[in-house]
Amino acid sequence: MLSRPSLVEALGAKIGCERVVTDHRALLNDPRVEAVIISAPRPATGALTLETLEAGKHVLAEKPMAHSVAQAERLVKAAAARGLTYAVGFMKRYDPGVQRAKALFDEVIRDGRLGRLRFARFYDYSNAYAVPPPPHTRPKESRTERFSVWPSWPDWLPDDYRDTYAWYVNAASHDVNLLLWFFPTGIEVLSAHCPNEGAIVATMRHDTFPVVLEIAKTAVGRWIEGAEFLFDQGRIKLTIPSPMAIDRVGDVVLDDAARGLQAARLDTENGWCFARQATGFIDALTGAAPPLTSGNEGLGDMVLIEQIWKKIVEPINHE
Repeated sequence: MLSRPSLVEALGAKIGCERVVTDHRALLNDPRVEAVIISAPRPATGALTLETLEAGKHVLAEKPMAHSVAQAERLVKAAAARGLTYAVGFMKRYDPGVQRAKALFDEVIRDGRLGRLRFARFYDYSNAYAVPPPPHTRPKESRTERFSVWPSWPDWLPDDYRDTYAWYVNAASHDVNLLLWFFPTGIEVLSAHCPNEGAIVATMRHDTFPVVLEIAKTAVGRWIEGAEFLFDQGRIKLTIPSPMAIDRVGDVVLDDAARGLQAARLDTENGWCFARQATGFIDALTGAAPPLTSGNEGLGDMVLIEQIWKKIVEPINHE
């Protein structure tokens, strides 16, 4: 935006852009532009995405795609009506370690070599990146022009919970997205608790085993996020690095009692998840492969988030 000319100038020079515009509408009105990547203040993402889709452009939008199911449905319908590719920026699905854990999980579910799955846990306790971000340019001026924004909460949410809900949508959306990648169907929310504005625990059920999602605000000097899957005779443990750790990928550890494996660390590929996501979007545009999180899947994430929060406010609604 023109309101931050120092940032526009620096980004244009770094990327080597053929053309730099001062208003996003110039891109949307340009028939040569076929696809747009949206990284904007969170409350503005939904409105910008809708405007871009209605202009007939393919979209990769940063998460969260929206802040309510109703908002997300508008975006998915706009993309479907125009036959557009709409991807949501859940780059952790592109992390090589996360992909290794998902492939291993699917494999042991199919062949049953670890026995029945008994318990699954997803957690994210991080409130600071814990590592310096890659070199980047900070704007020299404050933003003077603002994008249109959508509400950061559904209209049924009590006022006292709105700020915490907005934090949760941002902080937990990656973990909700991963949970639904491993368990795309069959998840039922049993309970959810928000004892303070910085900690939320949700308990779910999938067939005969529980799934727990734990989100908390902590800044202990390292990134703490991952998932564990406990079987009759083994365990898969996934540890996810800070998004800013460009030289690290997810760590996958396997316990397999039948094969005598204890804390066996598995080999993975290399590559920063953000860069791999960008390649994935190009693959989607050329038809090589669909995006790992489509708009429809992002909508599913919002459905689960709202189900969790309805359990949180349920006692209030019954008073």
